[in-house]
Amino acid sequence: MNLIEFIKGLVKEFRKKVFLREGEISLTYGEFGRGTDRLAAALQILGLKKGDHAAVLLPNSLDTLLCYFSIIKAGGTVIPINSLYTPREIAFILHNSEANFLLSTVQFQKTIEGIQPQAPALGRTIFREEGDSSISQTIDRLVPSISPLQPVDLSSEDKAIIFYTSGTLGQPKGVMLTHGNFTFSGPNIAQAYGLKEEDITMAVLPLVHVFAVASPVFGSMSSGGEVVILARFQAEAALQAFEHYRITWFPGVPTMFNYIFHAYQKGTYNVSSIRMGLSGGASLSVELLKNWEKAFKAKILEVYGLTESTGLVTANPVAGVRKAGSIGLTVPNVETRLIDKDGKEVFKGEVGEILFKGRNATKGYWKLPELTRASIREGWVYTGDLAKQDEDGYFYIVGRKKDLIITGGYNVYPREIEEVLYTHPAVYEAAVIGVPDEVKGEIPRAFISLKPGQQVSEREVIDFCKANLAPYKLPRQVEILSELPKSSTGKILHRELREEKNWRA
Repeated sequence: MNLIEFIKGLVKEFRKKVFLREGEISLTYGEFGRGTDRLAAALQILGLKKGDHAAVLLPNSLDTLLCYFSIIKAGGTVIPINSLYTPREIAFILHNSEANFLLSTVQFQKTIEGIQPQAPALGRTIFREEGDSSISQTIDRLVPSISPLQPVDLSSEDKAIIFYTSGTLGQPKGVMLTHGNFTFSGPNIAQAYGLKEEDITMAVLPLVHVFAVASPVFGSMSSGGEVVILARFQAEAALQAFEHYRITWFPGVPTMFNYIFHAYQKGTYNVSSIRMGLSGGASLSVELLKNWEKAFKAKILEVYGLTESTGLVTANPVAGVRKAGSIGLTVPNVETRLIDKDGKEVFKGEVGEILFKGRNATKGYWKLPELTRASIREGWVYTGDLAKQDEDGYFYIVGRKKDLIITGGYNVYPREIEEVLYTHPAVYEAAVIGVPDEVKGEIPRAFISLKPGQQVSEREVIDFCKANLAPYKLPRQVEILSELPKSSTGKILHRELREEKNWRA
C-alpha cells in the first residue's frame, strides 16, 4: 500500500473529526484530505513529477504538514530542511538531495537566491508571501484554475521522505524512508502507545525530525486522533497548551520533560487531561521520570527509535510493567538482536550493539551506497547504540559505541555516571564524555548545569559520585556550564562537548 491509499482510507473513516490544529485554526480529516488533494494537483501543474525531490523549508506549522502530504500525493519525495539552519547547511541539503522544488516563506527568499548556484537541480521555488494566510493561498495565485489530482503509480517501496540526520561524523546524511515504512509504522506506533480517537497530542518537536512526524502525526492519524502544532518549544507555552487544548499525551525528549517539570513547579496549570508522556531521542534520567510522574500524576513511557527505524524499535508497554530507566520491549512486528564486536549474540545482562529488522527499516542512505552496505546487512540495521537486556526482555541503553569510555582497560558507559549526577540536588542537566589521559587512555569528564539558585563546587560533585560509583567510573574533571549544548530537538550534544575543546590531561 502507498501513502495516498493509506491517507484516503483514514480521511474517509474520520472525515468529520479534527485532525490538525494551530492556534484557533483547525482542519478536519475531510478538510485535510481535500486541501492536500488541491495543493498536490497544483504542484503537478507547476511541474512536480513522480520521483521529484521537493524541499520544504518552513518552521513548525500547518503549512509544513500540508506541504509534506501534498508533495507525497503529487508523487514527489519530501526533503525537510530545518528553518534554523544557516545558508551553508541549507545549500548542502539542497545540493545533496538534488531537490527540484522548494516550498518556503518569503523570509528565506534572499537566502535561497544567494545559494541557488550551489543547488543546480533546483528549478521551481515557491515562497509564501507575508500577507497570505497559508502557502495554499500563494499557490492559488500561481495556479488559479486547478484540474483534478492526477493519479500516480506509487508502490510501498517508493521514497516518501528523506530525513537528513545530524552530521556526527561529518556532513548530514539523508535517510530514505518509503511509503511502506510509514504505512507500517503509523498503525504500529498507535498500537504500541494505545492511542484512541479521543486522544489529543502536541507536535512541538521540530517537524524536520522523524520523531515528530512518526509519533504525533502518523500515530495520531492512524488512530483518528488530533494534533496541536506549536511553532517552537517553550516550557510555559507547552503547559498553557496542555491546559487550553486538553492535551492527553505529550511526546518529547528528556530536556523538554526537564524544562516542563521545573516550569510547572513555578506556576499554576490545569494538566489533569495528561495521561501519558512519551520520552525518546535520548536517555531519560530515572530521577526526572519519578519527579515528573509524581507532579503530573501521569506515566511516562520511555521508548527507543531512530530515523532509520521510522521512529520506533522498543517501548515500555502501555498496559503492563514499565521499568524506570528502560527503553522497554521490542514492539510488535519488529525483530531485535544484541551483538558483540565479533557479531555474536550476547547473553542477557551483557552489553551489545542493538540491531533491528522489520518493515520500519530504512532502505538506506541517499547517495551513500557504501554506508548503506555497512549499516544494513541481510535486512538487519546496525544502530551503533549499546544496550543490555534483562531476564524479562527489557532493554537498557548504556550509550553509543563511539561514546564508550575505555579507562585503564575498563569499559565505562556515560549513561551510568549521568544517572548519578542527576540525583544530586543541585544538578539540572548532565553529560559525560571521555577525554585523553596519558596513563589510562581516557578518563570521564562531566559537564553539568545547575538549578536556579544552586551552587556547588567541582570537588563536591566528585565526592558525591564517590559514594555512588566504583573508583574507575568517577569523573576526574567536572565543568559547570550555564547551559549544555543542544540540538534543535533539545537533545544534549555530547559531540559538541568533545569537538569544541582539544582536551589534554
